[in-house]
Amino acid sequence: MALKKVLIITYYWPPAGGPGVQRVLKFAKYLPAFGWQPLVLTVQKGEYPARDETLAREIPTECQVFRSPSLEPNTIYKKFTGLPADQNIPVAVLAERQGNWKKRLAHAIRLNLFIPDAKIGWIPFGIKHGKRIISELKPDIIFSSSPPPTVHLIARRLARYSGLPWIADFRDPWTDIHYYENHDRLAIAKRLDHALESKVLRDADLISCISHLDIELDFAPRIQGKQFVNIANGYDEEDFQELDPDLQKTNRFVLMHLGGVGPERNPQNLFRAVHTLHNESLINPQNFELVFIGNVENSVLASIRETGIEPYFHRVDYLPHHEALARTRQATVMLLLVTQSDKNLRILPGKTFEYMRTGKPILALGPKGGEVDRILTGSKTGTMLSYTDLQQVTSTLQRYFTEWQKNGKVARPPVIRIQDYSRRALTQKLATVMESLT
Repeated sequence: MALKKVLIITYYWPPAGGPGVQRVLKFAKYLPAFGWQPLVLTVQKGEYPARDETLAREIPTECQVFRSPSLEPNTIYKKFTGLPADQNIPVAVLAERQGNWKKRLAHAIRLNLFIPDAKIGWIPFGIKHGKRIISELKPDIIFSSSPPPTVHLIARRLARYSGLPWIADFRDPWTDIHYYENHDRLAIAKRLDHALESKVLRDADLISCISHLDIELDFAPRIQGKQFVNIANGYDEEDFQELDPDLQKTNRFVLMHLGGVGPERNPQNLFRAVHTLHNESLINPQNFELVFIGNVENSVLASIRETGIEPYFHRVDYLPHHEALARTRQATVMLLLVTQSDKNLRILPGKTFEYMRTGKPILALGPKGGEVDRILTGSKTGTMLSYTDLQQVTSTLQRYFTEWQKNGKVARPPVIRIQDYSRRALTQKLATVMESLT
């Protein structure tokens, strides 16, 4: 039986690395198993927070990839702010609370002139190439996944042009994203951004979101009668079957974090807790290690120095996805850091589910009652603590370490229904939704 076709519009696609690419790549990987052929429209030369050439091997043979030109201001931004030409711009660069006047000016220009985002230079090229794909390959449905929101503007034009049903997928909120909390925007810029978002929410046939709370607290109250579906991020079972068996746990207690850490997730009280356990002679650098794999920004490194725990800290540069997952075999407990923000109840990092699949307990810092807390509590895979509760962070870390000393590991209760978060199961959910629309 011939496969139906879905036109997927995404900015982040291999060779892009980092969390932004995983969701759409895994959908594309498993959609053929459920009767759908992915036709992926992306950019020729994107500005990515990281590159991971190994991810290309996960693209299925049924998938056709189309790359169009785009106009990007990244070269000008780097020259103006003094960044090296080969340095990647962090995806959460707008979350920075500090910076020299050049960065502040560049961010003000981005916030007030590049609406909805700095990728708007892709719009005319994406529309042109998308029309060609639709005319030649006759897809049955359009699926766009943000950020950046620019992808939805391309998809909206293509849906109006073709009459095809369209799913707008939100990995993060649009105008209500936490990046904007630290910046003042011109009223006219806010109105234009909200207007564009409202058109997308109104015209899409269905809205899919990673977090239940994005639907309940943001989108649904504004768009009455719209069809929403929650499709979380997840883990790919195949990723865990291919891990290097030689990378086993070490003779140290290893608290490990995967992914970049910026000022908005600086775990200062965790560093203080490590220092407290050191002062009480409970830990030493021979039996305890704090490992961060990925980019760690200078403000976080400064907190580590100021706390005096440098002998306990080990940083590994960005690793390809499979290598980073393999390193989790050496971990005792996984560290999950949720962005500190007024809107962080809704934030659900993609790595949450891969952490759950490692089989290691998860120590999370973030908001009680939020989306991450709900999932960790419901699955019995981890503990959520407040960034500000030094006493609780210290006592929990001490309890984990004492249990490891006694038993050689930190036990985790039997996991409840983690298979619901497998990428294959989540893709089947998406395929069912697409079938209902076509």
